[in-house]
Amino acid sequence: MEGCIFKKVEIRRAESVEEYKVVENIQRDIWGMVEEPPVPLPILVAINSNGGLVEIAKDENKIVGFSLAFPGTNGKYRYLYSHMAGVLHEYRNKNVGYDIKMHQFEQAKKMGYTEVRWTFDPMKARNTFFNVSKLGAYAYDYKINYYGIMGSKENQGVESDRIEAHKFLDREKISASNFEIVAHITDFPRPWQDFRINGESLAVEVPSDLGSNDIELARNWRIALRRAITLLEENEFVMNDVIKEERSVLLIFTLRKKLGI
Repeated sequence: MEGCIFKKVEIRRAESVEEYKVVENIQRDIWGMVEEPPVPLPILVAINSNGGLVEIAKDENKIVGFSLAFPGTNGKYRYLYSHMAGVLHEYRNKNVGYDIKMHQFEQAKKMGYTEVRWTFDPMKARNTFFNVSKLGAYAYDYKINYYGIMGSKENQGVESDRIEAHKFLDREKISASNFEIVAHITDFPRPWQDFRINGESLAVEVPSDLGSNDIELARNWRIALRRAITLLEENEFVMNDVIKEERSVLLIFTLRKKLGI
C-alpha cells in the first residue's frame, strides 16, 4: 500500500462460500488468534441467512475487512448486536473501519432497527475514542471479565472487561461541554490513586497507549477503571465523549438524565 493512492473500498453482504472462508480466516490475522477460535463458516452463513448481517469490505478483489452482527433483545427492546468488526493491519488508519461501521448502521436502519450495540475494551484508548467520539455511540453497561481469559495476542494476561456501546440511529448524540477531571494521572503511566464523583459531567484520564509488554501495569489499570466505571454507573453516569490529550485521553461521563437515555 505504501506509495499508492488508496481507493474507497466496496462494502456489501458476504455472498459465497469462498467469501465466508476468507472472513473466517482473516479473523485470525486481525486479532492474532492463537488459542481463541474464530467464528466458523457455518455460523457466518446461518447468521447472514436468518436476520443477521455479515458484510465484507473489498479492495478490488481482496477482502480487507468485515463486520458480523445478529438480532438481539433485552426482553423489552430489539436491536442489532454487532459482535465483530475489523480490518487487516495494512488497511488501518485509512477510514476503512469507519466506513464498515457506518455502512452497518445504514443497513441496520433499513432492516428496521433504531439501535446497534457492541462491546469494546475501555482500557484501549484508541478504540474507545473511535467508538464513542468518531462513531457517536454512548457507552454503558460495564461487563466484568465478559469473555473470561482470552487467548488472542491482544488480550493475553488481562481479564476481558468490556463496556457496551449503544449507537442510536433515530437521534443525535449529546457530547461533552463542561466537565471536571476527577481522576488525573499524577505518576504517569500508573493509575490515579484518588477518584471522586463531583458534578454532573466528569472526566477520567487514561494513557493513550499502555503497550503490550507490561502485564502488571495493564492489570492495575484494569482494576482502576473497573472500580471507577462501575461506581459511575451505580450513580447513573454514561460515557458520552472521549477527548484526546498529548499522551492520554479523557473519558467523559455525564448523568444519564442529562442525555435523555
